[in-house]
Amino acid sequence: MNYPSSSSTRILTGPAPGRLDPTQPSRLLRDGQSRLLFASFDPRTASSHQDPNFNHDLSKARRVILEANGEKVTWRFVPKAALDEGVADEGEWPRVIDVCGELYECSQEQWDIYKLDPKYQCRVRQPPLLSTITIAQHPQVDESAQINGKRPSSSLEKPMPPLNRRKKLNNEGPHTLKFTLSLDDGDQAEESEVEEMVVDDDPPKRSRSAAPERAKKLEDLRRNREARREKSARRTEKLGQQDQSPTFEFAFPSSHAATAASAFQIPTEAKRKATSLFNPLSRDDTDYVRPVDELYPSHNIYYEHTNTSNSKRARTMSPGALKRDLDAKRARRERRKQMKREARIKRRREQWNEQFMREVLAEVHANGHYTNTDGAVDSDFSDEEEDDDTASEGESRDLDENLDEQAAREAAIAESKRKLAELERDKPLWEAEARKRAMREKAEEEAQRLREAQRRWEEARQTEAAKQAKAKAAKEREETARREQEEKAQRQREKFQRQQRWAYGPWTTQRALEKYKVLSQAFDTTRFSVDEPLAFEVIPWPILKNPASLSVEDIEWSAVENFFQSVQPHMKSQDFKDFVEKSHRRFHPDRWRARGLLKTVLDEAERGCLEVAANTVAQALTPLWMDVTGRK
Repeated sequence: MNYPSSSSTRILTGPAPGRLDPTQPSRLLRDGQSRLLFASFDPRTASSHQDPNFNHDLSKARRVILEANGEKVTWRFVPKAALDEGVADEGEWPRVIDVCGELYECSQEQWDIYKLDPKYQCRVRQPPLLSTITIAQHPQVDESAQINGKRPSSSLEKPMPPLNRRKKLNNEGPHTLKFTLSLDDGDQAEESEVEEMVVDDDPPKRSRSAAPERAKKLEDLRRNREARREKSARRTEKLGQQDQSPTFEFAFPSSHAATAASAFQIPTEAKRKATSLFNPLSRDDTDYVRPVDELYPSHNIYYEHTNTSNSKRARTMSPGALKRDLDAKRARRERRKQMKREARIKRRREQWNEQFMREVLAEVHANGHYTNTDGAVDSDFSDEEEDDDTASEGESRDLDENLDEQAAREAAIAESKRKLAELERDKPLWEAEARKRAMREKAEEEAQRLREAQRRWEEARQTEAAKQAKAKAAKEREETARREQEEKAQRQREKFQRQQRWAYGPWTTQRALEKYKVLSQAFDTTRFSVDEPLAFEVIPWPILKNPASLSVEDIEWSAVENFFQSVQPHMKSQDFKDFVEKSHRRFHPDRWRARGLLKTVLDEAERGCLEVAANTVAQALTPLWMDVTGRK
């Protein structure tokens, strides 16, 4: 049987109808704005009364299609495809199928869409035959009937029923789950199948009711409450029959004696506290002794009805006088604080003056000033009984000192005037110097401002450059990732195409040689890594066996020798020699270690199997390589 070339295989995927047939949406959709969704429906999972069973077979789950147009959602079951004899189910998706004579890699959504389309017929055939989608063969329709507006009687000409809105679940019983669907006649089998799946198992048995035990507990509680009510009523009646209530003596002031006496005269219709007598649920213990306030509620009533206005203390002082008294006390405290501060300052000043006089007197004695010609010391401690001559000499000395002080003051004033005149004369000079200094300061400030602006501009430029570099690097990373993703997807497609190419058709030595060459070229140029690890399927094993059933156990010394002996007649002598040399280098262990091929395989068991198989091929190729090259 001839198969189309795998290079022409296209991909058919997505939930949208009309990928190949533009008229398909008009047959499947209610309006052009609708979109289709797919799901799986398992009645055991949808029902709530079934016990969970982890060993449940999910093969009864059905595919469901939903149509949503923004306002409502309708759904129906996806019909089953036609199966050849011996085919159990429709298989796994995606896979390559035959659509009207052309090969497509079809997804399950597109397969379901074609099953829903009445124009086409879907059939699953026995492997290795491909599943097919063909145009359904409908019987001829009477043209006169169509002209008259009558529908044909054949059910095959009936168009696909529109997707129906799902009705509300109707739980008629505690253990029966039914689905009410608006389906056509062709879907009655599906509805019955759903009901069979839902009610497949027997409903679980209901546990024994606990009504008798609950009724018994309620009856015991009711009897206990009635007993407590009767006991409380007897206690109330006993207290009411007493002639005189017990009296208590309290020490009240004379002014409030009348108030206290009147407070104990409680009218009989006064309310008692509900918590003291009429709470039958608060005292379950028969040995409980009530406190005094519950046996004699007159205490509580007294404190509740006491007139607090009679016990208010009389005012003995006006508010204004009290405020004035407080202000006077505050003023006295402030005056005392002020006097303490002034005394402390005065004491410190006197201490400072005494210390200063001691230092001055020490300096005067050290320099020898204020001494007389006869060696007598002129001080405050001299003899008070000096004669008149000494007094006159002291007066003349004081006069001379006053004259000297006046002359010194006049000299100081003259010196100040002279300096002011010099300053006035030098005013233009220091004004010019001040202007120069101001200009220098202004120039320095301007230079500092320019340097600051330059620094800010440089920082902004560096920030912008860093931002652009970061954006460029991110863009390059995205581009690299996108390119790697595209390359990876391309490699996956090529790998899939290669597998599909060698999966069908008769297997011959010529096809085995062609497969080995194609895989060898891809194997030599591919850079394997952790993201794209080495796999058994991508290695060009020199084996004649069909790749569909090839495994690691088939890589043997004799199989390798048989391959090269079988392909030698199909090649020239020199070409065969080059072919053996390249194969020997390709499987050499040193080359595998240099490329790090086995490091990309994370599974240790798989890595060990690949290493053993590669060493077997290398060992089998060594004698052939030595034979064709003439090396011994």
